[in-house]
Parts: sequence; C-alpha cells; structure tokens
Amino acid sequence: MKTTVYLIRHSVRINTKDVIESWKTSQDKVLRSEKIILSVTGEKRAEILSNEEELQNIDVVYTSNCVRTLQTAKYLLEKQHLKANIDERFDEKRVGKPNDKEYPDWYTRQYEDENFKTEGGESQAEVRERVNEAFQEVVSQNKGKRIAIFAHDYAIMYFLLILPEKKRSKKYNNMLAELKVNDEVLTRGGIVGKIITIDEDQLVIQSGPDRVRIRVTKNSVAQKITKDA
Repeated sequence: MKTTVYLIRHSVRINTKDVIESWKTSQDKVLRSEKIILSVTGEKRAEILSNEEELQNIDVVYTSNCVRTLQTAKYLLEKQHLKANIDERFDEKRVGKPNDKEYPDWYTRQYEDENFKTEGGESQAEVRERVNEAFQEVVSQNKGKRIAIFAHDYAIMYFLLILPEKKRSKKYNNMLAELKVNDEVLTRGGIVGKIITIDEDQLVIQSGPDRVRIRVTKNSVAQKITKDA
C-alpha cells in the first residue's frame, strides 16, 4: 500500500520581532519559542488549509510540541475527528543561551556551521538527526496511511532539500565505488570513454576513434553509462 506524507509548516505567527531581538542579546536564560501563537491571519489560514481537498481523509497527524503547530493542525483535527500525536523531535531548533562576548556572531554562525551550538542549544547536525529519526519512525509505524506532519522551517527544509541531496550523494558515491575496468562513463566535462585502469582515486579512460587515453580523478565521473541509457 502507498504511504503518503504531507509536510505542513505552521501558519502565520504573531509579530515576534521583540522575541527575535531578545534571542540576539539574552544572556540569562535558555531561549524557548514553544509558546509563540498564531496571528489572527494565521488562524484563518489554518482553517482554510483544513478544507483543502488534498488533505481530506488523513489517517494520522503528528505535530511538534509548539503551540503554533497545534493551532495550525486544530481545524483539520476537529474536522476529521483525529487526535494529534505530539512529538518533540519535530520541534523548532533550540537556540539555547547565547554568549555574545565569546561568540558575537553566534546568530549567523549557527546557520553557517552545522556543528556549532550555544550553551543549552542544538547544532544543525543534532536537529537533523532527531528530525530524521522521528520521520523514519512515523513512516515505519504508519505504512500504507496518509500522514500529516505539522512542523517548522528546518524540518520542512530537511525533507525537501537536505534529505534528497543526501540520497543523491549516497547513490553517486556507491556508483563510484562500484566502477570497474571496461565500464563506460561520462565525465563532468562531457567526455565519454571506457575505463582501462582504475585505482583508489583515479582512473584512465579511453575515448574517441583514436582511442586517446585520459587520466582523470574518480570524482570527475558524472555517471556510468549503461546499455539502457
């Protein structure tokens, strides 16, 4: 049976400019955003969302532990007589307690360095790990169902951008590892040739009617050419 997952970002929240500014300067408390609520516009859009044809007949709903995701899911839950499964692993990234003296650039650095985190906070790598763990568990437990997950920007970005890229990278690296003599390949520079010799990092390909031999790095191979290609 087909499993369908709908990833839904929370609706429009209240103006949190003051909250965001406090994130950049606070020194005395762990920063939390779980209680930020939807604006009036956000509530209206959440209600409209619940009437979308594509979101009818949902079997199970998961949300983060934040009020704004629960508010966004509320109308769909009520309309379809469902209960929310709250999973903190879908929560927004925990900022923690920033130290402006030690890391004056912490606000931008947390997005540039996936392993950087403030005291009591999380790195991007840690968020990615928990979100992926939650997603895999939800799908495994609900095979063949229509699943709605109400979450935040990072979780949505992970599923739409980061996860597909990781899968492509894994597939590409497996292709390189399985290359062997006599395989025909296409390089990133557009050269088509047959592998003559191959070692750990480099290979020699033979190309063209003159059978010119060219030494290239493995990473310069764009793809292996199959008979069906």
